[in-house]
Amino acid sequence: MNLDKLNKGIENLRKNIGNALIESGIWATGTGTPITGFQLDPQVVPFFDQATDYLTKILKKTNLPELDDFYILELKDNKIIIVLIFPEGFQWGILADKNKLNLGMLHGIAIPQARKNFYEAYED
Repeated sequence: MNLDKLNKGIENLRKNIGNALIESGIWATGTGTPITGFQLDPQVVPFFDQATDYLTKILKKTNLPELDDFYILELKDNKIIIVLIFPEGFQWGILADKNKLNLGMLHGIAIPQARKNFYEAYED
């Protein structure tokens, strides 16, 4: 994993969603160990790792389709959490201000670019 490229991916995310970004971090799935981030609270990461695990298990038990590449949670106070899931054993969490976030930009540009940047860092 190329940490410099991963940090560049976070910087690209900051450019793509601008001042809507509050916090972002990449961690190892299963351990919740943070790898890098922007204004990342490392104490929060294990909870989101557990949330993804819980959602995965519940969806399997209910015979619903599995989680795909990401999921989104809308929170109170106009906050939104996006968790990108990578089958290689990593997740990328994003906390953003929904009032400042363009959802079209998020879906059409920011998420695909973040995934591309992750894989460039992962494969290096």
